[in-house]
Parts: sequence; structure tokens; C-alpha cells
Amino acid sequence: MFLYLPVKQQLYQEDLGNYISYGIAAWKLPTLRPSPCIFISDVTPDRRAAVHLCRQCTVGQLDPRQLEDVVEDFIL
Repeated sequence: MFLYLPVKQQLYQEDLGNYISYGIAAWKLPTLRPSPCIFISDVTPDRRAAVHLCRQCTVGQLDPRQLEDVVEDFIL
């Protein structure tokens, strides 16, 4: 089973300055020891959108290898 969680980040870019964005982390949940699978940084500044995307990925049990494609589609 995979659990997708939004991760709040404080980032900096020369043209934007300091800003807050949310990345997406995928965790594999075996019974004893959860382990991180993948993390994609700076997906969206919108917390609600990040939570919604994570919920959809978790409910649909998205394969973490497809997360980059899903995030790319989400951004576009």
C-alpha cells in the first residue's frame, strides 16, 4: 500500500524570493516500517490542491513510478 502526503517547503528563487510551496511524497506502508519511495519538490503553492492530489493518488493506489507523470499533468 502507498500513502501520498503533501510536504510544506520554504523555497527561494532569485526572481521570486522566498516562497512556500508543497511537494508530494510517496510512502510504502508495510506493516512494520514505512519507507519513502519518491519525493517531488515544488508541485504547487496551493495547500488544498496538494492535499486533494495526494488523496486521489492514495485512494487510487498510484504506482510511485507514475507520480512524475501525474504531477506533470496536474501542473499543466
